[in-house]
Amino acid sequence: MTNTCNTHNLSIGHCNIQGGLLNVSKSNELTQLIRDHKLDLLSLNETNLNDSIHTSTINIPSSFDLIRSDRPNSTRGGCGLMISRKLAYAELKMDSKLTNIEAIWIKLKNCKINICSFYRSEKFCSVDNFIDYMNFCMKKLNGKKVVWIGDINIDQNNISSTQYKKLDKTLKCYNLVQTIQGITRIARKGDNFSQTTIDVVFTNCYSDFIKSSVLKECIGDHQAIMCEINSKVPVAPKKKKVPTATLR
Repeated sequence: MTNTCNTHNLSIGHCNIQGGLLNVSKSNELTQLIRDHKLDLLSLNETNLNDSIHTSTINIPSSFDLIRSDRPNSTRGGCGLMISRKLAYAELKMDSKLTNIEAIWIKLKNCKINICSFYRSEKFCSVDNFIDYMNFCMKKLNGKKVVWIGDINIDQNNISSTQYKKLDKTLKCYNLVQTIQGITRIARKGDNFSQTTIDVVFTNCYSDFIKSSVLKECIGDHQAIMCEINSKVPVAPKKKKVPTATLR
């Protein structure tokens, strides 16, 4: 049984970083994001890594693990999931056999939530292919608590689009709710600007959510997002201070 006196709510963040994980300044931004919002998990899109780059060379907080899903034979795309080492978790293998899927699944053991960090690139993965993947995963999980977090590249404000309608129909089939309401990307093309909500959180346990929001931090060309869930996770023990006089 979890001791609720030593637990806190689960906080999950996400940002499309457009690469740069080997860059100290970008890594520092991510570390600060984790600290400022007390994140237990941070989903990353467009990690732009490949198998020639070892995880040990990437600058991430020492108290976090990093699971990667690199795009094969490419230095673009890919996703990652940074996980606090105070969480008891297991990586899930979905084995859908579908190609061009960039996703990472974990199960949090203490609160029994299944979390997917994903990236759907418009040029790499079609909407129909990704929906087939969602169908496969949701049927396999069979009603268990699920949180999908990532860049879907389907504007949640353009409800008349075919892509939106296909996705919305799929979400309703599994009682999934899209919880991010603000603008997550502002892009300029010539003299015109577009404002879209393409970074999303889908969940079938919305009643457990405390908040879901767009953050002020912009790492890459997307706003970061986060959600906080009423599902208790362990608090890291505080380090004891050693009196200076006892040091030799």
